[in-house]
This record gives sequence, structure tokens and C-alpha cells, in this order.
Amino acid sequence: MPGQLKRPPSPEKLSQAATLLQGGASQREVTRTTGIARETLRKHFPGQGWTYREGGSFRALTRHSPIH
Repeated sequence: MPGQLKRPPSPEKLSQAATLLQGGASQREVTRTTGIARETLRKHFPGQGWTYREGGSFRALTRHSPIH
């Protein structure tokens, strides 16, 4: 809702996000898993996660793969 303040992520969620990022997860995957916005991830973990090139390479490899 416009004008509504959002709560910062809990220390537990940030710890989970850090573990996922260190394990090689993309920021998008961390967002899906933890519910933390990508903008918040970039703020708390600058320079971590996939680069645009890495994301593009992954997308190219999985573009025609069926998702099960």
C-alpha cells in the first residue's frame, strides 16, 4: 500500500539470505526463498549474488529446460 512503512528483515532472515548468497544463489532465488526484496538484498549485501552476465548465462542454459 502506498505510504505504508515496511519492516526491516529479521536478523534470522538476513542470516538465511547470507547463507544462500554465499552458497551461490542468485538474488532472485534468495528473494523467492526468504521474502526479502531484491533492493533490500542489494543494500545489505552489496556485490553479492549473480552479475547480470551470470544470470544471462544461466537463463540461456535453462531457457528450453522443462521445469518439474
